[in-house]
Amino acid sequence: MRHAMIANLILRLGLVIAAASLLLFPAVQAADLKDLTERLPRAYIGEFLWDGDNTVQNVVITFDQVRARNDQTAEAFGCGAYQVGRHVTKIKVRMFVRQPDLQVEIFEMSPEGNGSFETGGSHRGNLSDDLQNIDAQWTTTASGQRGQLHLHAASSAACEPAESL
Repeated sequence: MRHAMIANLILRLGLVIAAASLLLFPAVQAADLKDLTERLPRAYIGEFLWDGDNTVQNVVITFDQVRARNDQTAEAFGCGAYQVGRHVTKIKVRMFVRQPDLQVEIFEMSPEGNGSFETGGSHRGNLSDDLQNIDAQWTTTASGQRGQLHLHAASSAACEPAESL
């Protein structure tokens, strides 16, 4: 009888611990998301290449606003520039980062400087665990054309051509 009481007590204690951990999980996620929004670098530089094309496009992206969108997603707003030779296209940028796997989706809007700049699609990929690198694949919605984006954090940058940094 005494063993049954101890087993019952252990079972109840286990259930209480399990329930408490479920209640604390969102708080831990919120803390991680807050940490992400505070630590996310505000500038990235790198390159973009269309699949099957060897023309390197230098890319600069800066974020002037980073916030938690909900309990699992951070949202960053900013601007960027793509440079190919002497041709520069400035854009607006919106990026979503999902916790805890750090998957990203980047949207580009309002191109200035190049009438043929493609904004109908998005970059999907990953942010490295240390938040220093973004590797993503662009897919054009209408045609399915793809390209590769590789960025690394910079201490500072401006939404200007990469050559001027």
